Amino acid sequence: MRRFSFFFFLFLTWCIQAQELRIAENYMDQGEYTKALKIYEKIYEANKRSTNSLFNLVKVHQQLEAYETVDSLLSEGVSLMPNNNQLLIEQGYNKALQGKDSLADQYYEKALATIDSIPQLAYQLASRFEQRSLLDQAVRAYEKGLEQRPNVNFLMQLARLYGEQAEIEKMFQTYLDIILENEQYRYRAQAVFSQYIDENPDNEANQMLRKLLLVQMRNNPDVIYNKLLSWLFVQQKDFQKAFIQEKAAYRRNPENVGTFMPLVMDAVEEGDTQAATDILDFMIAEAQSDYVKYNASTQRVKIMADQAIADDYPAIKAEYERLLNEYTRGNTTYSLQLNYADFLAFKSDEVDAAVDMLTELEKENLNPIQKAQVKMKLADILVLKEQFNRALILYTQVQNDVPNNELAQESQFKVARTSYFQGDFPWSLTQLKVLRSAASKLIANDAMELSLTISDHSVEDTTFVALHAFAKADLLQYQNKRKESIERYKLLLENHKGDPIEDEALLNLARLFELEGDFKSAESSYLSIVQNYGDGILADDARYYLARLYEERLEMPDKAQPLYEAIIFNHADSIHLVDARRRFRRLRGDEI
Repeated sequence: MRRFSFFFFLFLTWCIQAQELRIAENYMDQGEYTKALKIYEKIYEANKRSTNSLFNLVKVHQQLEAYETVDSLLSEGVSLMPNNNQLLIEQGYNKALQGKDSLADQYYEKALATIDSIPQLAYQLASRFEQRSLLDQAVRAYEKGLEQRPNVNFLMQLARLYGEQAEIEKMFQTYLDIILENEQYRYRAQAVFSQYIDENPDNEANQMLRKLLLVQMRNNPDVIYNKLLSWLFVQQKDFQKAFIQEKAAYRRNPENVGTFMPLVMDAVEEGDTQAATDILDFMIAEAQSDYVKYNASTQRVKIMADQAIADDYPAIKAEYERLLNEYTRGNTTYSLQLNYADFLAFKSDEVDAAVDMLTELEKENLNPIQKAQVKMKLADILVLKEQFNRALILYTQVQNDVPNNELAQESQFKVARTSYFQGDFPWSLTQLKVLRSAASKLIANDAMELSLTISDHSVEDTTFVALHAFAKADLLQYQNKRKESIERYKLLLENHKGDPIEDEALLNLARLFELEGDFKSAESSYLSIVQNYGDGILADDARYYLARLYEERLEMPDKAQPLYEAIIFNHADSIHLVDARRRFRRLRGDEI
């Protein structure tokens, strides 16, 4: 019973002290240092051998600029705790606050010297130096610790401090040493590296890391350096060079060529279809399983279909048929069949064949997500055929079948878009307002864009005359009927000159002209937006696409440069800002 009472008393004392500390910290946060001082003094008097109690009291006296009092307190602390070498750092820091830097350095050096005889103090002292923002001394403490005890791992802390000191090369090298010891730290290191490197291969940090990796590879040809070089080249969007490094790593450790697929997807996302195709060809040739070969073949033919012109259609169709004959038309090839149906409907103009294929595919033993994707594709094709009511039924079924999946949000957007194509603008707007906060950023952006199209052009025109014409041209564009869509947009511009919808019609028209290879007409449409709607919400889009047109198609980089510059200075919130800045710097000659 007596023991219980003793422990209960200790617990109660601890609880009271913890509460007092919270009150004192609150006073410190509010700047009421005198009130905090009374509490910290009480806690310190109760236990003068507590480092935390002493440091709290020191902190509040320093806020009150009572530096001589702090000197006395620390001297008393040294006499009571002679082996606590953190007190040397605090004594030095208090001298520095008084402007006595030379005296402060003497205390710091004395603290650092203790590591020579007691290496295990390195971490404790380095941490204290860090808390006082004395980074140079913290680095020296860690470095001394490593010299005395090489097996002790201070490398992660040291690498972080090198970064804070802007010693970038040392930071890179230290992280490389860490990764070589334990590859699990690779992704953590890459996250840090990404704060210093960018898309520009001539950026100083990019060159520094590349040089270090090449030197390390020459001295110690470990696969991890190929992986890191590949990662660096991906950041620079040079997927061919990344492929070379991944291939070199694979040759030394040929386990699973399927690991190349993320690199393929990155290349596709950035529009480097040549690199993606080369990687997929390698995967198909090296595949050790039918599953990997099938996935690579499916992705390859999809890239071919996406890039195809009419003359390519027979060869692509033959390739789809060859793959389906090789891998059968069952549920295991549902993604291949889904892509083939999309090609038949939206490229090859074989809508009925696409519908028949999807109808048969729907009968297969598919999981709920796969069934929903098939229904979604069927609905997309029905919109293509302007069978809007049937399409709306299928989109609604998708929402009911997979309510918590992103497909449900996508189908809701397509319900809104179909209603828009039908001319039911109020109902479409109601659906779109819900989707503005969609989990998927892409869906939310699409919803916002279509919502603005409808709302901005229905305030003054309550009969929706111009909007009906725009929606019809937009539908023809969706149906891949480019020439008919171009004529509709031209007619709209003639009949509704000066209407607020003009800039959107011009932008869509310009994009269609580009697809048709009519670059001069595209230039004229973009210039019309820049000249007449230079302050509108599509001005940055027009400038960006026009700059790309000058740079890549018309070979007029001198005209592209000022357009990129205008985006940088006048459209800071543009989604094109990052790429515009990169392209502007390259045209200006920064990378030479």
